[in-house]
Amino acid sequence: MKLKVLHIITRLELGGAQKNALAILTNLPQDKYEAYLLTSSGLLEDEARAIPGLRLKLLPFLRRRPNPILDILAFFSMAYYIRINKIDIVHTHSSKAGILGRLAAKTVGVKAIFHTIHGWGFHDLRRSFFNDLYIFLERLTAKITVKLIAVTESDIQKGLDNRIGVEKQYCLIRCGIDRDRFKAIGQQDILNVKNSLGLKEEKVVGMVACLKPQKNPLDFIRCARLIVNDDPQVKFLLVGDGVLRPQVEREIQKNGLTEDVFLLGWRRDMGAIMSIIDVLVLTSLWEGAPLVFLEAMCFSKPIVAYDICGAGELVKDNVNGFLVCPRDTEGLAQKVNLLLANREICDRMKKFASVVISRKDLSLDFMMERIEKLYSSSFANVG
Repeated sequence: MKLKVLHIITRLELGGAQKNALAILTNLPQDKYEAYLLTSSGLLEDEARAIPGLRLKLLPFLRRRPNPILDILAFFSMAYYIRINKIDIVHTHSSKAGILGRLAAKTVGVKAIFHTIHGWGFHDLRRSFFNDLYIFLERLTAKITVKLIAVTESDIQKGLDNRIGVEKQYCLIRCGIDRDRFKAIGQQDILNVKNSLGLKEEKVVGMVACLKPQKNPLDFIRCARLIVNDDPQVKFLLVGDGVLRPQVEREIQKNGLTEDVFLLGWRRDMGAIMSIIDVLVLTSLWEGAPLVFLEAMCFSKPIVAYDICGAGELVKDNVNGFLVCPRDTEGLAQKVNLLLANREICDRMKKFASVVISRKDLSLDFMMERIEKLYSSSFANVG
């Protein structure tokens, strides 16, 4: 008999957590599992609907921001859906969906409950009341979770430091990427992107992120201003959208960068985008393990980012990129300028980027092997 596996995530936006969940659902063997997904709508909805055999249910009540009424409605909707579909395994992602989804699963008697931590919901930039609330809720839901799946070692340590779960509950399964599939783009696709942006031989610095406070996109614009002061020929691509877009647009105008920064919104041709950039930048203030790092390394691109959370587990400072202190836009700009101006350093980092991305634990096959083993063994133990 097939096991019914339900994944729950808050929104189907173009983020690493969403891509991770869809990758798992896409690659679960259909002869062993029936795949279900509970979420709210977003740009990846079409991708979700295209997964063979996937039962997709959209919950309009499921929102990222806390809302007592909508959260209660989402909780009861989840519990009802799990019960009527006789779900065997519930696997949640990120904080909001993770808390509501695990409580709903426990309420209706599901025993095989898993949660993937894509960075914790509490951090130094959140008010202490909300941090305390998230920590309390994570401790509570950890008690009903079979395994806490972390994508970084730092998240395991942070969880243990905050007395969330116990050590034996944690396992490290890094996000995996299908390198060959992601790199499978044609030269014409690359040429089309360059032509659409009017790019010829200019150096290009890119950032891929949702335009929200966590990703801190205003620092990317400030960094761009400093880089342009040193080299006016550099162009900048900011891929993504979100609540901070109006502020980003104002910052671009304020710094006189309207001819230098391209706001591309969400794109589905990320392989072509990655192929034309010279350096990837990420200004996030907190993260799990950014999938965009893996995507950049597939194309041997050096990375410059803030040294936060698990960034150092993928970007080795002065090896395949540079890490600088958060909010240090001057340091960020200096490292980007160094890469753009020094071909020898850049080539060395490209070489090591290829070495890092070739690691077995960053492959899609290895991730799926670990996930399947976890499902089968844990379900057998609790079933």
